Amino acid sequence: MRRVIEELVEQRKSRQNELKTSLDELAGAIETLGLVKKRRPEIRAKLQQLHASLSAYITAQDKEWDAYANNHSTTVFKSLQWKIEKLEAEYSNLKTLLSHFAQLENRLDRLLDTLGDKTSAAASGELRAIKEQLSPLQYADFEQRFRGSRESIEQRLQKYLPLFAGRREILDIGCGRGEFLELLAAAGHKGLGIDLSSSMLEMAREKGLECYQEDALAFLKNRPAESLDGIFSSQVIEHFQPEYLRRVIGESFRVLRPGSPLLLETINPLSLFALSRIYFLDPTHSQPLHPEYMRYLLGNSGFSAVEIIFTAEPEAEKLRAIAPENPLALPFNDNVDRLNQLLFSSCEYAVKGVK
Repeated sequence: MRRVIEELVEQRKSRQNELKTSLDELAGAIETLGLVKKRRPEIRAKLQQLHASLSAYITAQDKEWDAYANNHSTTVFKSLQWKIEKLEAEYSNLKTLLSHFAQLENRLDRLLDTLGDKTSAAASGELRAIKEQLSPLQYADFEQRFRGSRESIEQRLQKYLPLFAGRREILDIGCGRGEFLELLAAAGHKGLGIDLSSSMLEMAREKGLECYQEDALAFLKNRPAESLDGIFSSQVIEHFQPEYLRRVIGESFRVLRPGSPLLLETINPLSLFALSRIYFLDPTHSQPLHPEYMRYLLGNSGFSAVEIIFTAEPEAEKLRAIAPENPLALPFNDNVDRLNQLLFSSCEYAVKGVK
């Protein structure tokens, strides 16, 4: 490709020289125009030659730049192809590594069951500690794959931001990659996040966000009373056991300042679509949480002005009604509405209470 470009450059230089010569000859002819009328045919010929030289020069230059552009595009695409192949290889290696982690975790489980009381408490504890370090790696890979992009999560959580208007320091329980913390920072709030996933927290810290690897209940118990202006959590509480959830809500009430909100988003079990497509996808979920149970739980923990906030329904998934002109339209469409409410109501809801 370089040889082709060099040849085209030489052609362009040759055309430039021809153009310069024609212009020089034309200039000389014009100088004698007023003195020697018989040279007018010569001048006309020189003008035609100038036109031809200009056309040839422009054509040569266009080909030269086309060659440059094609060579540059080829280089760029080759570079991109190399990077894509490299990423594919790294992803393949990562999948293999995670598979080995899973196998190692299973072997540790069997080893721990086999050893039983035959080993010391210290050795058994060390093995269990290793297993606990491996388990989050498996879930982190799962969460990364199904969580969605950072942009889509931020867009989904944007609607909750006004509910914390006027509040200063807000805790995000299960902050993940820090999407809601970024929204809080952009709105002028002081965001504080906690999560159990070290890989997720690493991504949040790369954004300069304040977050810690902490258990939710332990973190809240160590906070002073009335030391937070708001608590938020998105799709985390369905992982909690019932008693643990009750204690988290009780500690949240204690650490919140008067007038501060607690907002907990979770998957809506009233939507069969959400249950089948979202809730049961994650095997680490503890149990579905009915909206009215969550209303009761917050109210019984001392919160007032408790409300349930449903998200938008999945309109694209809903069953379609038939035209009203059809004689069966009224009963048919009424049943379609009932089915849509059962199958495709809001996929998530949030319960909000104020101290």
